[in-house]
Amino acid sequence: MSTYYRNIQTIKHALKYYITRESASEKDLIREKNLLKKIEEEVNEYKERKNIK
Repeated sequence: MSTYYRNIQTIKHALKYYITRESASEKDLIREKNLLKKIEEEVNEYKERKNIK
């Protein structure tokens, strides 16, 4: 697997964890969930392009 794929997977998992923090405002959570959605889409597109299962 490429370094790029590992990096975006790490970012995805870090965001999932970060979103669960107690100190997050509603505005922060909306932004972070939107970013997480984009990252998840990027991961899926990359997996599809590179035939990663």
